[in-house]
Amino acid sequence: MKKFRIIITIILFLLTLGLGYGVYYLGKTNIKLDKEYNKLNSDLINLNNEIKNNDNSSSIIKENIDKLNNIENIIIEKQNTVYKLGAELEKKIKAGNTNYKIAYLTFDDGPYYNTFKVFEVLKKYDVKATFFTTNTNSTKCWDKKDYNCQEIYPYYIKYGHTLANHTYTHKLSSNAIYKTETRFKSELTQQADLIKSKTNGYVPNIMRFPGGSNQPKDYSLGESNITKLKNVAYSLGYGWVDWTAQDGDGGNLNSKETARNNFKGSINENIEVVLFHDYSNITTPLLPEFIKYLEDRNYILLPLFYESVMVNK
Repeated sequence: MKKFRIIITIILFLLTLGLGYGVYYLGKTNIKLDKEYNKLNSDLINLNNEIKNNDNSSSIIKENIDKLNNIENIIIEKQNTVYKLGAELEKKIKAGNTNYKIAYLTFDDGPYYNTFKVFEVLKKYDVKATFFTTNTNSTKCWDKKDYNCQEIYPYYIKYGHTLANHTYTHKLSSNAIYKTETRFKSELTQQADLIKSKTNGYVPNIMRFPGGSNQPKDYSLGESNITKLKNVAYSLGYGWVDWTAQDGDGGNLNSKETARNNFKGSINENIEVVLFHDYSNITTPLLPEFIKYLEDRNYILLPLFYESVMVNK
């Protein structure tokens, strides 16, 4: 019985001690929060007084707003610097004056809601890529119907990627986008207008033929028609680009292992243009692995630019 009373006494003492410390800790926390609140409140009062007493406050606010509105132009300026360095590196590679190589990662047929996941991977590994966009999704994402895919366009610019034209409808048949020069011109123009309207005026100058530049020939439209369509692109200020490597995600890709083998088996040039699709649930999780594979082999990963030797002009 005596031992039991001693145990009860010890427990009550510990509870009292614990409660006392808890009250003490909470008290200190509340004091700290009160100090922080008072400081914030004081800062707010000072700021209000400063605004009232400063005749130039409106102009300062406007100046800061202008800086925010100009952020896209600042990003584009930085892009142009990257493009110039890329052009210099290409020359060195072609001349055999460097051990470095270049890989241009490109994504076709977006935007998709999955494009956000692609953005996340590229941001994590500090990689800029090129996105060939079309309006096949219109205002409803194929992979998330309640999301407006056109709202993704500003993010291409925000994250410093190259935004390129992949035609407005991407409809492949002998009776669709490649039927006439007029139709093809309309496809490029409509998509360019969409891009400009959604990005505060970004003007794309690179395009990719849906299916590749041989696609018109595949629809029995003839070599002369391909030349005419290329001339349409040139007349609108575009250079066009195909690809040199891929993982096959534009076809019936059935496994990561197949994608892995396709990708690694196609990397064999000093300057590569790699074709992916940003709707692919196979490619997206493999991107970190693909990026590492390239970087381990001395590839610098860059966004495409008009002056690149890989862009036909």
